[in-house]
Amino acid sequence: MSQTKNLTESHNGLGPPRRRLARIRCLLECIKCIHEKKALPVSFCYVASEVEYRSQCKMTIKLYPEPRKTKKMAGFQPRELQLTSESRLVATGEEFCDTQGKWLKLRKYKLSALEGYKVFDKDVWTLQYSNKSVADDSPAIVPVEKDLKKTIINSWEDVIEQHFSVQLVPGRHKITQPEEESVVLLREIPPSWSLDHDEALVHLMSQHIPPENDHLGSIKNFVESVHVSTFGDDDTGPSCLTDGLLDTYWESDGSQGNHWIRLKMKKGTVVLKLQLTIDGSDDNYVPSKIIVQGGEQDNLKVLNTVDIDREISEVEDITMLENLSEHYPIITINIKECKGGGIDTRVRGLKIQSSEGRYLGFDRDFFKGENLTRYPKLESYSPDQLYRRSQLLQRFVVILDSVLQFLVPAWEYTVGSYSSMEHVRQLLPLSKKRLTLIEMFLKESCLERPIEMPKLFINRRAAMEHRCDPSLDPEYKHSIFHQIYEGLKPKERSSKLLNYRWSSRYDQWWECKFMSEGVIDQGGGFRDSLSDIAEELCPTNGEAPIPLPFFIRSPNQFCDDINVNRDTYIPNPSCKEFLKYEWIGQLMGACMRGKENLILSLPSFVWKKLSGEKTTWARDYASVDAPEVFLIDSLLQMKEKDFGALGRMWSMTRADGTSVTIKMDGDGNPAELKFEDREDYCTTVKEIRMNEFNSQVKIRMNEFNSQVRIGMNEFNSQVRIRMNEFNSQVRIRMNEFNSQVRIRMNEFNSQVRIRMNEFNSQVRFRMNEFNSQVRIRMNEFNSQVRIRMNKFNSQVRIRMNEFNSQVRFRMNEFNSQVRIRMNEFNSQVRIRMNEFNSQVRIRMNEFNFQVRC
Repeated sequence: MSQTKNLTESHNGLGPPRRRLARIRCLLECIKCIHEKKALPVSFCYVASEVEYRSQCKMTIKLYPEPRKTKKMAGFQPRELQLTSESRLVATGEEFCDTQGKWLKLRKYKLSALEGYKVFDKDVWTLQYSNKSVADDSPAIVPVEKDLKKTIINSWEDVIEQHFSVQLVPGRHKITQPEEESVVLLREIPPSWSLDHDEALVHLMSQHIPPENDHLGSIKNFVESVHVSTFGDDDTGPSCLTDGLLDTYWESDGSQGNHWIRLKMKKGTVVLKLQLTIDGSDDNYVPSKIIVQGGEQDNLKVLNTVDIDREISEVEDITMLENLSEHYPIITINIKECKGGGIDTRVRGLKIQSSEGRYLGFDRDFFKGENLTRYPKLESYSPDQLYRRSQLLQRFVVILDSVLQFLVPAWEYTVGSYSSMEHVRQLLPLSKKRLTLIEMFLKESCLERPIEMPKLFINRRAAMEHRCDPSLDPEYKHSIFHQIYEGLKPKERSSKLLNYRWSSRYDQWWECKFMSEGVIDQGGGFRDSLSDIAEELCPTNGEAPIPLPFFIRSPNQFCDDINVNRDTYIPNPSCKEFLKYEWIGQLMGACMRGKENLILSLPSFVWKKLSGEKTTWARDYASVDAPEVFLIDSLLQMKEKDFGALGRMWSMTRADGTSVTIKMDGDGNPAELKFEDREDYCTTVKEIRMNEFNSQVKIRMNEFNSQVRIGMNEFNSQVRIRMNEFNSQVRIRMNEFNSQVRIRMNEFNSQVRIRMNEFNSQVRFRMNEFNSQVRIRMNEFNSQVRIRMNKFNSQVRIRMNEFNSQVRFRMNEFNSQVRIRMNEFNSQVRIRMNEFNSQVRIRMNEFNFQVRC
């Protein structure tokens, strides 16, 4: 797939503003066609009938009758052409890639500059480059560079700009005739194709897009990464080399003569020109001697030496390399000397012109087999149909990315507005600028961090007891949720509420002081508190009681069938504590900004309502109550004789289990449902069920959107994508969601603390039976343990679980023998201590703490 063209480089006689407007008009037309299920514009599907190629060296190419080597061609001897650097090939602009490589459909050729073109009598294909060749080989056949003086246009992007631009006088540029057959195939809409199919295809493609480095700017098409020897801070780091700004620069921070810039080139990229941007006003920071090397990391050779012995009075591009004939995986620019003996150096920018690389994009064979297993909507279509549709989607995203910065956050135009993008927001995961756009929204809407970090005193033991039996504390005052909520309230009238719209660099919102725990919160305690809040809101254990009233288990949790939404929760329609719902929404928005984790297992229906998405009964509400969806849909399709046996009434049951009477008879009971009224009944049930917790969702959505910005949620589907992926990953692979440390902490909270509470209660009950001798011995024992605690090592944290099980077992034996053999206690303790060695010594601190309690 061709890369997005720089709009400042004109190949069709139009200025940048007119070209941008042409692309915006094309974008709106394409959106309208996709929404109305019409064929896309002819200019958008343009395929040139002739594109000229040249050979980079003397070589032999093979010609095939079709663009694939199949078993049917076994024994077939392809024709061969001997090419030189003067040879020229003319192929169509049709792009065809498969697992064998990239194919060109040839029309005519000439072997030398003195000959005329010879036309092939039949269709012939040749591999521009093969996937089986060496990975770093550059293409042997490359397009002839465009001559800006010529008026011939054969690029689909230039054709779009010519067609959609307003020109009072026809331009002097001539468009190459299109390949009619290819254009018709591209415009063809597959049978029964809809926007849902486009969404599935985009999701499939987005899972296999190679990572892009957004910090590489205009050179990201040719370079995988840029590294430098040293730099002072982020304002003078390597990203300043590629941001396209002349007022920023990379400044080294090392010893004289040891400064370098290292480029890792993309596979097959051959450098036509490499330039450094230098500013003469930098004085003794200006480089004066540069050595450029290329090759493998451990085998670099000198490609060029550049001596800058003249005065540079202003910003200037200095050429380092030009017209290379082969690919170098690594290119290193060594700055050996600076003007006037300067120690450090400054470089304002880095520019590269290169030939085509080796990235094939999505080939035809990608759209078949196991790749479609998770996309049943696409399985009925052929690989050729999916491949052509993917080409159109990639073209759409190329146009979108080229003008995206002119469309958001607020763009109004006479023929529409950017709200029309809502119709095709499912296509946005392919955009390479979506993450940058989100970062821009978040950065522009962030507020100042608090002057002082709030300090909260939290009793996790009381919270754990409440979690075990919420009935003991109906107002949930002991929950961590309530303790943090109350602790963050302003203590003085002049104090302000937290706004939660901080920069992502503010990575600790409050400091936790856990009562009776020796924890110094450097960020870990804060994140533990978020995990505890999430566990209280949506317990991971399906059989555990729900400590807080804000969410209830979705009806899907009570089904026995296999359902990926069985462990989800929904807002409680009966809970009217809207201020606390607002706070939950603020926490969710703050987590989005700060990239913290608040694991709430909500169905996709709730997430869509939170992000302002449109929801449907059959597709979305099934994630809340699949049996109800199946039942209502069955009623609509049921025959009258079968319907009579059901005995349905004008009543229904809400998600929280309460019964609702829709129509009553004269006695105040639910009226009998008649067959002819079933459609009205189903419509009413759908409306009630889909809106039963709207008030709770609306409160959270307002606060969530106030943190993340409504404009971003309406435009960019990244939030929705991340939330959908979050839901599926939490439901299916909860154990893989957090790191091992957090997983173990969750297990510790749910298992070890409960057992430790039981153990503590037993110890407190039996402490009355201890005599004075035991207390004396324990005091002596405690003093010895305190002295030896300085030798404790990191095994305390690793073997904590082993300690709990062993201590409980030993304490049971100890308690049973205390009353009978008290006189033997001293000798038995010493024997036990010798047997346990380091394990008992490591863990007796906690035992002492428990016994003292």
